[in-house]
Amino acid sequence: MDEVKPRDMDADQRHDEFTRTYGNDGDPAVTLVELVRAAGDFLTMIVRPEDAADGMHRIIGTMAGGGEDWREALADNESGAFSEWPFGSMLHNLSAYSRYGIDLGSEEEGDETEPEDRLREMVEAAERFLALCPLDAWLGKERTPDLENTISMARARWALDHDRPVEPEGLALLGGVSQGRMRNMVTGRDPEMHRENGLIPAHEALAWLEGRDNYFPSIWRTKRLSLSREEPGHGDADMRFFFIPEARDGSVFHPELRRRNGFTIGLKGEEERLENFEDALERLQGMHVPSWRRPAPSSRGGWGIVQGVSWIRMSQQELGRRARSEKVKMHENVKDQADE
Repeated sequence: MDEVKPRDMDADQRHDEFTRTYGNDGDPAVTLVELVRAAGDFLTMIVRPEDAADGMHRIIGTMAGGGEDWREALADNESGAFSEWPFGSMLHNLSAYSRYGIDLGSEEEGDETEPEDRLREMVEAAERFLALCPLDAWLGKERTPDLENTISMARARWALDHDRPVEPEGLALLGGVSQGRMRNMVTGRDPEMHRENGLIPAHEALAWLEGRDNYFPSIWRTKRLSLSREEPGHGDADMRFFFIPEARDGSVFHPELRRRNGFTIGLKGEEERLENFEDALERLQGMHVPSWRRPAPSSRGGWGIVQGVSWIRMSQQELGRRARSEKVKMHENVKDQADE
């Protein structure tokens, strides 16, 4: 079967691809960890170190994991910032929009203005945050570019989605070319695209992106994530089913548990990381006691090990819905802990 091209993928296929690859192509929330660490070091210079340490344990919340050194806790759990902190969750969703042109907050039914308002608020919030960040002073010139790249891509996509001219830097990221190549494309005697006041007109940028095989055109206005339907054109014979381990509290092992370094499975001291969900599930199925890491349901820890007590049969669609539902609960727990 021929591989589906990015422009031909529907919202659910793009969501699955995003979930599978998130972290491999960059995780903007990791920069939040670096900023929080720098902020803690800055506070330690001003107040008593023990007071700063107490405050930082409170600030990083579940990522502290009960340890004494908040810096080590941040380093050990930096890949979980996108699910532990509300702003990290927002950046996670912004990444899906910036790279894949989808809205993770969408549903099959709903007000057509909701995605527009939601995405605009995310883009504007990210831009305000970036403008306030002391990136050069605190992180230096050699910092990880994921945060800035994600926001630049989101800004560029939002501009093109509204037929507005776009910055060359963001367009280069959307099209998957280097900044140097983009500069060559817009300069010289016979440039491929023209600039007006430093920006590339939307019609020229979109025409160029049409020829980029790795570009995902925006579909958030017309295609929403499916919460209940079966994939079109798939009968019962083509439905995929999985046997999924279920913990005592009713939670299950699902694709949304992937962190920057993959899925972590196995008992404490015997843990291993696997990049692919199905590979991790296969290993769990071979364990006497299936065990995996997932966010703790309370403020007593970060990502902890949970053991499966039963197995349930789920279709791919059911597993996707369950994963989204548990992810929402996970974010609500993080918010509740932040409000306490």
